[in-house]
Amino acid sequence: MNYNQNWPAYNEAQITEKQLFLDILSELCSYISTQEQQGAGRPSAPLDEMVFSCVAKVYEKLSSRRNSTDLKFACDKGYIGHNPHFNTVLKYFGDERLTPLLTNLIQLSALPLKDMEDTFAVDASGLSSAFYSRWFDVRFNGETRYHDWLKIHLICGTKSNIVTHIIVTDGHSNDSPQFPTLVKETAKHFEIKEISADKGYSSRENVQLVCDIGAVPFIPYRSSTTGKSRGSSAWRKMYLQFQLHREEFMEHYHKRSNVESTFSMLKRKFSNKLMMKKEVGKTNEALAKVLCHNICVLIHEFYDSGIDLSLRKHAHLFPALHIKELGTTI
Repeated sequence: MNYNQNWPAYNEAQITEKQLFLDILSELCSYISTQEQQGAGRPSAPLDEMVFSCVAKVYEKLSSRRNSTDLKFACDKGYIGHNPHFNTVLKYFGDERLTPLLTNLIQLSALPLKDMEDTFAVDASGLSSAFYSRWFDVRFNGETRYHDWLKIHLICGTKSNIVTHIIVTDGHSNDSPQFPTLVKETAKHFEIKEISADKGYSSRENVQLVCDIGAVPFIPYRSSTTGKSRGSSAWRKMYLQFQLHREEFMEHYHKRSNVESTFSMLKRKFSNKLMMKKEVGKTNEALAKVLCHNICVLIHEFYDSGIDLSLRKHAHLFPALHIKELGTTI
């Protein structure tokens, strides 16, 4: 299969990516409200600026010390009000407040493509820690020496590879239970026509859910399953479609390969390793990687499809961001 790359659009996206990345990230962070500090003590760093600094560090793929120069550049250009100490950036990676904020920013960053995407794919993949379990536990407790890792469960559009929602869990969590939340959160903002996923997501509950929101689920059936509805008419209907029109069914199902492309894009550009040591830090780092991916997708589609990069008209949909004021458009 030949892939026709729009090389002029690709070249422009690559040439201007860093500047546009900072512009888009700055606008996203402008919707985060920083609460006034109560009581005495050293003033806290503004939360919006620390989210910007953490995500910018992940984008640059540098150590916190080496990234200080880039943050000084961002400060000089007015993206942030001050250049934070590298230890402050690392500290905020472990701040639990960043987890819901980054999740909402990922959802918000996908909305400029809401008129483009109506077919989605669901899957999960792992991101490994750069650190091994402690030798003390191996030597004295008999544990096997292994990399810690997290699993990212995401749903993405099959045309642009934009991620519309993500859930981060420990590395041993099952995939199927995350499916309803991924679908419901995406359905809040996108008109979904099709959803494809592999056999690991095959269940009556998941198939019925997709049909209930007016979409068609293309999830292959295991060889041991039957078409008995057991309260799910959608299960029976799609089972007959799978058995009687297998070729057509699989043609739709194979759009799922686009979610594999999404993971490949994410890991090749922003690494498959997590540098933070603690659980919250690793979770926030994983979310920051996905947000970086989404911003890069927006930049590509800006040149390739001419989308409007403004996020202003969508920001009110996420009250959890504690929106303070509408930022400027790009």
